[in-house]
Amino acid sequence: MKYSIAWVVLAIAIAVGIGSLNWPTYRRMAARGVSGKGTVVELLPKIHNTVRYHYEVDGQGFEGQMQSWQPNPPLERLGVGQSVDIYYDPQQPAASVLGDPKPILRNETISILLAAFGVPTFVVLAWVWKASRRHASQRITTVAA
Repeated sequence: MKYSIAWVVLAIAIAVGIGSLNWPTYRRMAARGVSGKGTVVELLPKIHNTVRYHYEVDGQGFEGQMQSWQPNPPLERLGVGQSVDIYYDPQQPAASVLGDPKPILRNETISILLAAFGVPTFVVLAWVWKASRRHASQRITTVAA
């Protein structure tokens, strides 16, 4: 029972911890994001294929940076000055994503779920294995004495 509780607590902690980083923004973008056009400002292939882009909302300029998502081409096929599709939050126009937010949200959700299920499973299995080894060692010591 203690292993099950530990697994659930770890899974929740990891899901909440990792999920609080980008997931709320991607969910908000998928729910109410408005499409727009941006311009590539800088390509940063050594920083996780990051693209810096500029866009305007109601005459005010904003910048964002992230990996390129569909329908935009990948970083290798982008150039500075090229037009790209972005989505921004009309209530917080400084928040944006480079591409369609729905597949970005789906990818983020899958990553969070994999971490939330995988990491606790590994930790609890290692804990069970270590405990079983300790018990086996104690039994050998007790039998030998």
